[in-house]
Amino acid sequence: MGYRGVSSMTVGESCPPYKASLLTLFILAVLVVVASYLLVLLMGFGFIFFTPGGLEVSTVFSFVWIIFVLCFIAAWKWRESFHTAIKKSFSRPFSGFFSNFLFIMPLLSGMLLTGVSAIIYFQESMGISTGEPSWREGTPIHEIFLYLTYAPVVEELGFRLIPFGLFIVFYVFLVGRNVAGKGFKLVLAALFYPDGAKRMAGLRNVSEHGVWLGISVGEWATILVTSVIYGYVHITSGSGWQAGKITSVFVQGFFFALTYLAYGFEAPILLHWFFNYYLFFFDPDVATKFFPTTIPILSIVELIILALGIAGWIVFAVEGVRKVLQRITAKHKEHIQ
Repeated sequence: MGYRGVSSMTVGESCPPYKASLLTLFILAVLVVVASYLLVLLMGFGFIFFTPGGLEVSTVFSFVWIIFVLCFIAAWKWRESFHTAIKKSFSRPFSGFFSNFLFIMPLLSGMLLTGVSAIIYFQESMGISTGEPSWREGTPIHEIFLYLTYAPVVEELGFRLIPFGLFIVFYVFLVGRNVAGKGFKLVLAALFYPDGAKRMAGLRNVSEHGVWLGISVGEWATILVTSVIYGYVHITSGSGWQAGKITSVFVQGFFFALTYLAYGFEAPILLHWFFNYYLFFFDPDVATKFFPTTIPILSIVELIILALGIAGWIVFAVEGVRKVLQRITAKHKEHIQ
């Protein structure tokens, strides 16, 4: 999520042909998945307004749906525009992929989906049940979808935007060096774009220093505390989740918080939207009953998302091992000298 710690080699300069081919496939996969986001966003609108029973919950849904649209617009434009990120993909360091959230969202969502699925599978094999959400008998499917729709906004507001926003407000005013005359602007930035607020205050930030150096100790502590609470609330809410849920939700909360600190308010909301609103239409029962013509399309998209997730974890592991070996080699050379 930052620009540091990744090879500076650009595709246009000295990248081997096979890497250029892989990059092309990655960009095509991103374009397909992002197009599916917009398709499913419209499917949700049609599900509420053009299927029996949907109009009863249309008022609340419309308000939340507009929020999602605004989040996608912000994700397209902020830090660097989506189309600019694509144009520069072949002539910049690979770390530049992280300059726009919408461009990297397919990879992050795929990694989070496969990671959480692996955690659940492992826990289930050990006899630790995750459980399933329980709905009141006879609950209309449109009400279920409405709950899944507004949960990302409500939960991200309560677990990420408010606690982190307040922390960043105090942090930038207590530690920041360039805060004179920026009071109201800094408060707004802290709530909607924490990384921008820190940059305005002359503090270390993710966009310029990377994740490890750009996130303060206090922010890391807040990430851990809010993620634990987020997981605990899920298993004590009486909604049907069991003990195993706390682990997977903790990981999700951790990811959501990191993206909020790096990209702004739209990132955790959209990642949460992916798990609730978006994946709702991948349910075979929902797809078969309401949108049967989309089944072949969504099946292909699902495979692409899973492939991106698995590939992302492999690259992450390889890069991690490479960095460890580089540090060991560097320390060995220092010792010899």
